[in-house]
Amino acid sequence: MTEHKSLLKNGIFNVLKTFSSLVFPVITFTYSARVLGEAGIGRVTFSKSIVSYFTMIALLGMNYYGTREAAKLRDNKERLDKFVQEMLLINGCTTLLAYAMLFVAMLTVSKLHGYQELLLLNSLAIVLQGMGMEWLYQALEEYRYIAIRSVLFQVIALAAMFFFVRETSDVLPYAAILLFASSGSYVLNFINARKYVSFQRFKRYEIKKHLKPLLWLFAMAVSIELYTVLDSTMLGFLQGDAAVGRYTAAVKVNKMVISLITSIGVVLIPRLSYYVANREREKVQELITKAYHCVFMLSIPAAVGLFMLSDEILLLFSGPGFSAAGITMRILTPIVLVIPFSMVTNQQTLIPMGKENLILRSTVVGAVTNFVLNSLLIPRYAENGAAVATVLAEMAVAAVCFRNLGKYFDVKQIFRGYYRYWIAALPIPLISGCLHLLNINYVIQMSLIISASGCSYFAVLAAFKNYNY
Repeated sequence: MTEHKSLLKNGIFNVLKTFSSLVFPVITFTYSARVLGEAGIGRVTFSKSIVSYFTMIALLGMNYYGTREAAKLRDNKERLDKFVQEMLLINGCTTLLAYAMLFVAMLTVSKLHGYQELLLLNSLAIVLQGMGMEWLYQALEEYRYIAIRSVLFQVIALAAMFFFVRETSDVLPYAAILLFASSGSYVLNFINARKYVSFQRFKRYEIKKHLKPLLWLFAMAVSIELYTVLDSTMLGFLQGDAAVGRYTAAVKVNKMVISLITSIGVVLIPRLSYYVANREREKVQELITKAYHCVFMLSIPAAVGLFMLSDEILLLFSGPGFSAAGITMRILTPIVLVIPFSMVTNQQTLIPMGKENLILRSTVVGAVTNFVLNSLLIPRYAENGAAVATVLAEMAVAAVCFRNLGKYFDVKQIFRGYYRYWIAALPIPLISGCLHLLNINYVIQMSLIISASGCSYFAVLAAFKNYNY
């Protein structure tokens, strides 16, 4: 049997990858927002949101399905080889379909005529993500390779950003550098895959048996995409690039924090898939309980802190030109609480269990809620309306996730001691309010607030030493 890699090491490497993926956009956005302005950032974000729908069609839910199924097969080299080739054959067909649909959209939708260069450039992600087989490396728990590779490409991209993005008109170089940072490394993935799988042809491929679960996961991916990317797309159509730029600035830090919080749980998917396949229920319960409490411990103080420091964060990362997004960012802070909970439930718990139908229900609820509320609120309230729609949609998803979770696990055990994280977070607004009275540089002020709040939070948690999860 294949030796399991340390979950702690996997978690550390995945956090390193996620941290680098957070630092890169923080630095690049801080720089590019000042160079390109609201409209330039908005153009790139809008074009990426359009291409993301076609990338989703090409992947067909493969990232989730591939990770889960390859993790089950990693002890059987021949079956794993065959599975990987079957996934690539399916992806080849869906990629051609995705490109055909993109070209039709570019020709027929008048709004997209002014974005054709950006759309064609970003469309390279469609083929690169498919050939990258990131799901294979996650299934094999190769988080060390993933982390080192990601950091390397982001360092190169960061240097290129300062060299090529210098004027307001440098929108295309900015988009190309973002593409290189996010998808360029997938070429290495394809080349490096020969270390783990053979591409020797088999006499017979079983394509049909994968289609049903892939379509379930694709439907889930569609609904997720609708309520996570639809806001930027609808803002672009209804309000223009500047509104998209302000919304991007408001949501970016929140989503970066969410990515960091949820990065630890991602490494559990292959291990949970393995335990589920071998019916080791106690180990499954133990792992997901730890995942939830890790999310609770990090998301609660993060949400409170982001609400208190919204103006300073926007000034630091986006510059004074994006100050109008402060209200939008405050409206969005509840998603730091609900999205990590939903992701642990859906992606780290229900996917390894093969409960795609339950996940689809929650994501469809989110997609419908988001679309209806965006349609009602964006025309009148622009980016603030999109923020309210996003928060309410995520809350609807979390409510369904909570119900689904109770069908298979003891919710009381998972939430035991949850209130203690809120008690520990109570001093944060007081600390922030007091330090805001100081007439000092806002960066120093932020640093003091974060440091003092962090010390206070973990000191209170330490007082609950009798509570052990």
